[in-house]
Amino acid sequence: MKLESLLTFFYSSPSAKLLRAQNAPFVVYFLNIVFKVDGNLTISHALLQQRLRQFQEDLRPTHSDVLLDEASNYLTQWSTGDSRWLRRFYDSQDADSVYQLTPHTEEVIKFLSQILDQSLGFVGTESRLARIIATLNDLVVRGSADTERRLAFLYEEQKRLEQEIAAVKAGEIITHSPTAIRERFADAVTDLVSLQGDFRAVEESFKSITRDVQRKQGEPTASRGTILGFALDAEDRLKEEDQGASFQAFVRLILSQTQQDSLEKVIRQLDEMQELAELVEGKQRVRGMIRSLSAEAEKVLSTTRRLSNTLRRLLDTRTNSSRFRLAQILQDLKSLAASHSEHPPEIGIEVSTDLTLNNLSSRTFWEPPIAFDELVFDNELEDEDQRLLAFRELAAMQRLDWERMRSNITKEVSSRGRITLPELMKFYPAKSGTLELLGYIQLAHDDGHIVDESTTDSISVCIDEDQDDFKVFEIPRVTFLSRSWEQTDG
Repeated sequence: MKLESLLTFFYSSPSAKLLRAQNAPFVVYFLNIVFKVDGNLTISHALLQQRLRQFQEDLRPTHSDVLLDEASNYLTQWSTGDSRWLRRFYDSQDADSVYQLTPHTEEVIKFLSQILDQSLGFVGTESRLARIIATLNDLVVRGSADTERRLAFLYEEQKRLEQEIAAVKAGEIITHSPTAIRERFADAVTDLVSLQGDFRAVEESFKSITRDVQRKQGEPTASRGTILGFALDAEDRLKEEDQGASFQAFVRLILSQTQQDSLEKVIRQLDEMQELAELVEGKQRVRGMIRSLSAEAEKVLSTTRRLSNTLRRLLDTRTNSSRFRLAQILQDLKSLAASHSEHPPEIGIEVSTDLTLNNLSSRTFWEPPIAFDELVFDNELEDEDQRLLAFRELAAMQRLDWERMRSNITKEVSSRGRITLPELMKFYPAKSGTLELLGYIQLAHDDGHIVDESTTDSISVCIDEDQDDFKVFEIPRVTFLSRSWEQTDG
């Protein structure tokens, strides 16, 4: 470490300013609870403001002199100026602005978690030494193309496995001690916290490329080819660097359904271990690991898709001028051809048409089909009254008017640009009760609108003909968008 670097860090880094802030313990605790413990990758302005107000009220009995200002003022301070502990932006999946932790805050939470994680309670020296030794051995063996070294390692592993299999068959099973189990679990949770914080740095790298491309596009002397070449070269360099290459390998790993199924099985088995019974918070983090890491990776990939969209818009904005220029060139070629018609030279011509840009990282995650539990009706007793009642309910069901429902959606998004399902049903109350609510969700899926299963909305639906009995349902957040809004937002 150099003194100049330390001075720069302590006096200019948002991470250092957060650690030195007057209310630093309370700010870090609040942000960790909202984003890390609760597993929120992003959170809307209204909800975060509500959570902060509740946190301030909870502090009053014990810390009456802390965080006395308005919650909205604190959110502004934390996301602007030199603080930059939160990033505030508009997301296509939410009508309100949303917040996300910045890399600076991620680093602070990671740093403090490694030192002060009370739920784990100790530092596992033995397990870390074992992991260091195993990692070094793996580097020596798998980092070398030496055939004899690799075979010697595999034969040694084969011998060790055969001895362990024989010992297990003989009833001689050697297990980790309770302390060793807790040590290794603590190391795994610490690595998980660290991994979740690393995504912000990867995402910032892709955003930096996008900003550079947009700045290049604004330069009057920059040609389309120059800007396009700059963007593609920058993206290639990022992928070739250690950070980008590691992220691409991570995406391949998290995309593997076999790997996900195996990991879920291991996580379920952790709950059966009595040695980990008291490590509630650590197990909670591990249970949400697949969902959290998939969401983090998808967030980074969405940034790469925005880079591709920026390049497409770059080409589109210059299409008219390019076509005009091409028409002039073709006219000049015709004139030259006419003037040399008597003695034509031996020449050729090659015309490049519009480019189609496809980014490999733009593909979305594959999701397995929903697995339904098979119900066995061996003990089901026939009930004539129940069967007649079921037939009557089936006969009373109204047919959904899909054209009317689609017309309702089109009318509102044409005038508003976007509208949520609860807002839509305020203008057009459900005539067919719960069935119509499900129909709107199905239309959102079929027509390419946004259905966010990670966020829910409450909606009240009339369930009887007299229009006096209502029931409240919790549904995924459904947002209907117009095509022009989608293109503008992309």
